[in-house]
Amino acid sequence: MYASIAIVLAIRLLVPLSIFRWPLWGGVAALVADMLDIVIITLLPFGEVSDYHRLDKFPDMYYLTIEMVVGWQRWDALPKRIGLALFVWRLAGFELFEITGIRKLLFFFSNLFESFFIFMGIVTTYGQWYALTPRRLAAWLLLLGVARQIQEYFLHWRQALDDVVAVDVIRDISDAILHWIGDSYALLLAALLSILAAAVWMAATRRLAWVPRWTDTGLRTLRAALERW
Repeated sequence: MYASIAIVLAIRLLVPLSIFRWPLWGGVAALVADMLDIVIITLLPFGEVSDYHRLDKFPDMYYLTIEMVVGWQRWDALPKRIGLALFVWRLAGFELFEITGIRKLLFFFSNLFESFFIFMGIVTTYGQWYALTPRRLAAWLLLLGVARQIQEYFLHWRQALDDVVAVDVIRDISDAILHWIGDSYALLLAALLSILAAAVWMAATRRLAWVPRWTDTGLRTLRAALERW
């Protein structure tokens, strides 16, 4: 059990350090590490970790704190104040949870800061042209807040995933896909290899020159729509 804890904590503590260098992708990596910790514990041959939800919140606040430090250094004044307010709100929920042990409290102190950090990472990395006006920030916060509240409801209010073993879910999905494919897997594999070979040939003979143009046109259209919004 202690070996599992040590390995998971090492991953949860080291991965978020990438946020200092790559805020967006480091934040995504920290989020993925948070999502996969139960899977890692299940796969490791060192026994189960009891009441992991109590332990899980400490590395959560660790990488959220790193995100807040990076956001404070990089963001403009208004996003900076919003981020700090969301971080303090989540921190208050974390402390109340640790004092009372009542997980349903986390529903009211949702982790909207994490969603806001990823959003800001996308904007500051790929959408520097996108002006973050108060109206736009309010609209995005409403959208992100609704999505996050739904997630918190199932995670902490209903606690619907507590009895779900991630590895078993992955295995069941794989078995269902293989059962659906049935005896046609050889034909499917041949078709996929043929498509891959055709794509390689088209790329080598410059027959895919339309793809960058089409992508650029689509991005310009999206940018124009966001700028008008």
